[in-house]
Amino acid sequence: MAEQSEKLVWGCCALGLLDDKYVKCSKCKYAYHFTCLASNEDEEQSTASAEWMCPLCNVTPKNQNKDNTPVRYNPNITIRASKRPALNSPPSAEKPLTREEMLNIAHDMMSQMEKTMKSLLNSEVRSLKEELKEVKESMSFMNAQYEEVLREQEKSKETIKNLQTENNQMQVKIEDLSSRVNQLEQNARMNNVEIQCLPEKRDENLLSTVTKLANVIDCQLTEENVVKCTRIARMNKDSVRPRSIVVQFSTPRIRDQFLAASIKFNKPKPPQDKLNSSHLGMTCTKTPIFITEHLSATNKALHAAARLKAKQKGFKYVWIRGGRIYMRKTDNSEYIIVKDINSLDKIK
Repeated sequence: MAEQSEKLVWGCCALGLLDDKYVKCSKCKYAYHFTCLASNEDEEQSTASAEWMCPLCNVTPKNQNKDNTPVRYNPNITIRASKRPALNSPPSAEKPLTREEMLNIAHDMMSQMEKTMKSLLNSEVRSLKEELKEVKESMSFMNAQYEEVLREQEKSKETIKNLQTENNQMQVKIEDLSSRVNQLEQNARMNNVEIQCLPEKRDENLLSTVTKLANVIDCQLTEENVVKCTRIARMNKDSVRPRSIVVQFSTPRIRDQFLAASIKFNKPKPPQDKLNSSHLGMTCTKTPIFITEHLSATNKALHAAARLKAKQKGFKYVWIRGGRIYMRKTDNSEYIIVKDINSLDKIK
């Protein structure tokens, strides 16, 4: 057993003395001194076998006894004798189960599993039933609310329909009343004329100016025929035109005579010689003077819209007579009475 020291791996001690007798483990190939193993001569001979295993490799498995493992001697340890088996001990080998027993076991397991599954299913079904009940109650509540909303909606529709009908009726009444009020306002102005673009002067005498204007257009007029004469405020505050003069005569007949005389004066003359400030002896810039019927605010706005429409559609004439507004496209065409804005919208 003598081998080189560098080729041996010792598993007992670190001295590695080659003079001492040793043995090699057949499994791990570690070398062990007999003195380290505390072996006597008889044990040395048995240990020298080629199949010898060291204490680490020769670990006795559970429930097995390996008597060939050398153990260090210790005088303080008492080794018990092998324990005898009990007299009435059951046999170590179990009896195999029969087919009937296996079927019974399987049946018991299936029964237990079935009970468990039924319990789980019952629990889940109970929970689902409760949830479905809550959902059904919620749906019933929502359905009731929806029906209530539908009823309220129908009531609202009926109310809106009635209100629309009433509104249409009120619109018709308002238009009728507005027309009547406008007619009353226009009738209140049946004795009046409006003189436009007459230059303003400080400390002017309007009555004297109107009398002089009547003489220019060859209208027989006295101061007793004039009830009131005044300038009115501008409708457009940004306008630079002079404020208009409203003249109230004593009778509608005198008003009509004054208007007819102005039309007769202007008709045969060219545009530059029609009634203007120079006819009154004014030294200011020559400006045209217009004499028209005194219109209500509604008719005045309608007259302005009619003139604008006439320019757009190529109408030749727009005039006022008796508080009404007339339009004519050509000399031979029929005239159109402009009653309201809707009448202008119908003109093509």
